[in-house]
Amino acid sequence: MHRISKTLTVFFVISAIGISLSYAESIWEKRQKASKGIEEKQEGAVKKVQPEPAASNSPILLDEIIIPNQYGSIIETYEGANGKLIVHIQDAHANYEAQKNIAGIIESLILEHDFKLILREGGSTDANFSHLRAMASLDARKKAADKLLSDATIAGEDYLEIASDYPMVFQGIEDRKLYDENRGALWEMDKFRDATLEYVNGLILAANSLKVKIYNEDLMALDKAGAEYENEDTDLLAYYRALYDIMQKKDISISEFPNFSSLMKINELEQAIDFAKINNGTADDKEKETYGEYQAALKNLKVNRLFKEEPVIVSKIQEAVSENDDQEILYKTSKALSIMNKMLNVKLVPEEYSSFLENKTDFDSQKWSDFLKKKSDELGLDLKVPENYYAVKDNMPTIEKFYATAGERDNVFITKTEERMDKDGTEYAILIAGGFHSPNLTQLLTDKGYSYIVISPRVLTKTDDDVYRQTLKRTWIPEK
Repeated sequence: MHRISKTLTVFFVISAIGISLSYAESIWEKRQKASKGIEEKQEGAVKKVQPEPAASNSPILLDEIIIPNQYGSIIETYEGANGKLIVHIQDAHANYEAQKNIAGIIESLILEHDFKLILREGGSTDANFSHLRAMASLDARKKAADKLLSDATIAGEDYLEIASDYPMVFQGIEDRKLYDENRGALWEMDKFRDATLEYVNGLILAANSLKVKIYNEDLMALDKAGAEYENEDTDLLAYYRALYDIMQKKDISISEFPNFSSLMKINELEQAIDFAKINNGTADDKEKETYGEYQAALKNLKVNRLFKEEPVIVSKIQEAVSENDDQEILYKTSKALSIMNKMLNVKLVPEEYSSFLENKTDFDSQKWSDFLKKKSDELGLDLKVPENYYAVKDNMPTIEKFYATAGERDNVFITKTEERMDKDGTEYAILIAGGFHSPNLTQLLTDKGYSYIVISPRVLTKTDDDVYRQTLKRTWIPEK
């Protein structure tokens, strides 16, 4: 066992999980906790109502793919027309719990639906560790693999390959040059990260001090609701109810936000339903009708799309409640600073990156400093407003390059996916990539007619920031 462990360690210590942006702490560890209750309610509703299966072009009926709760959740599905299916598992790098659950998800897909092909970022060949299976017993392999997984040396799919005898085929879906560009930009970011974060966080403190002087009651309520949710002082439903209350007060329509509307309807109907009567069969016709509405609302709610609606809702509220230029500028400045903080920490979520791309004029660091200093002086607050705006301005090209090359890799992922599926003659496969890639990947899959399922692994433990960042900067997965 000692010799086998040593061999595995030597082999794996030069391997890599690959560079990727994943839904970092704000998504994996906050949104999952918040949305878990919704998903459990949806599963309960599905168990009570079993509709006839609809006609499908997918090689596996999407409704037949069920992931055990202890491993993760299906957060989005799409029925395409080309007869092929991609199960996209959102990766959460360097998180032991997430990687163990990814292994569980893949095992479930293998056992229930005979999946074999696993496409993954971080390499471009079919390099794998299957030859190590002959080197030790299954128990010995499990112990060695678990140690390597806990050290963030291998990923969940590697763990399963070592710790089982399932037939598994791997294919890296990267372009080496683009991958190295992305990793190089991250190394460059680390050279100025600490100094730039110090500047950004100094401005955030100043902006927070100005809010109590400049914001009106509704803007303060909006800001407070967001801060409490971000800090996990409140849950998802409480946060959205706070948004809904402001929308009602300001007569802002929610009709263009179907998933937000469904969530609010679910919350309202829950108050009117006697679930004990529903469960024991004593509910009258009216109560059954109300429960039917509740089930329909649950079925129609797409949690992943709900999160996409959120920034649009918040923006609409901000526009409706802002009464003057100072309020609007301070709000946009605070939002931009928050996004910049996450960009530097590599904890940006897709909605925030979209906001950055759509509102680049809000990311003028000199304007941030000048505005906050000016308002501090006008209000006699004597705030410590950092003025070294060049900490962001001079380094913005590198920051943008990192995120832009991450996006370019998505197109390569799909091209390489199609090539390998055609080569193997398979109609379905697993694609593992960081959740940051999910919106673009699913759009590309939709455009090409693929059916897809997006699965988010269960993650309730915090990721070590240092280990996570080092994981992103590791070298290429070793090639044969």
